[in-house]
Amino acid sequence: MYYIRVAFAIGGGILSGALSLTGVSGDSYGSLGLAIALSLFIITYLLFKAVKRISSAVLDKNKYILTGIFSFFLLWFVTWTITFNLLSPVLP
Repeated sequence: MYYIRVAFAIGGGILSGALSLTGVSGDSYGSLGLAIALSLFIITYLLFKAVKRISSAVLDKNKYILTGIFSFFLLWFVTWTITFNLLSPVLP
């Protein structure tokens, strides 16, 4: 579960960084990126719940939400920041 969330966080960070440059959100850079991160986290939660129906090895329902939540959002934020800065460098 942890490594799947890490992969989704990196992909979501790159997607958020690239889409923040196009101005799709209109009003601010953060709203679109945060929406992408939250939607990807919910997708991973639903994915884990679907897998739970197949194998019931995990009995604690909160484990699907809490496993890797801090790492997901931290890695997503770092990847988003690095991607955004690499794609739009500001020269002094």
